[in-house]
Amino acid sequence: MADKEPKFTRDLPESRRRQLIEATARSLARHGLDGTTVRVVAAEAGVSPGLVRHHFAGMHDLIAETYRWSGKEFDKAIRHALGEAPDHPEAQLRAFVDASFTAPILNTDLLAVWLTFWSLTRTDPVIHEIHHKVYGEYRKMLQRYISGIVEERKLNSDPRMAALTLIALLDGLWLEHCLDPETFTAEHARQIAHDWVDHLRSGRFMAASRVADVTSAA
Repeated sequence: MADKEPKFTRDLPESRRRQLIEATARSLARHGLDGTTVRVVAAEAGVSPGLVRHHFAGMHDLIAETYRWSGKEFDKAIRHALGEAPDHPEAQLRAFVDASFTAPILNTDLLAVWLTFWSLTRTDPVIHEIHHKVYGEYRKMLQRYISGIVEERKLNSDPRMAALTLIALLDGLWLEHCLDPETFTAEHARQIAHDWVDHLRSGRFMAASRVADVTSAA
């Protein structure tokens, strides 16, 4: 029993921090940034405002940690989907596409939370750094799978530019669907993204710089 006591006392604060982070995410989804205060988060978590201040320096600290946690949750969902797919670049890329338009990632409540983070990225250095890290890992993952397809099929495509293009497509479809799910279904979004992958694997994707080169050469 003596061996278990230290573990319990270490885990309890971490569990409480997780509870407050999840409460912050729910508050951002319901009330937005302006409506998310220490008191609102405390009420959402069912604790006293003093306990929030005990675990976090303030709302800025709590929102930053919520962004880090959200990024990890996104990564966890993606990696679960990748683990279910064959270990092949194209299969992994298509699994990434499917996961992007499937719960828990495709979630209208999550949209409100991410819009808050995106709005702070331009003005808040801490949030900017978290965004840079979260999206940097996201880009590297896609670029790795695209590189595998390019090498396997001996394509004349730039994997980095292709990854940036796919990210823009996925983000745009995800954002538009979450803003108004009646515009198109999740299945439509998946099909559009898979069509892009079809274009890539058939050699029909060219980065903007390559299009310019071809145009000038003509």
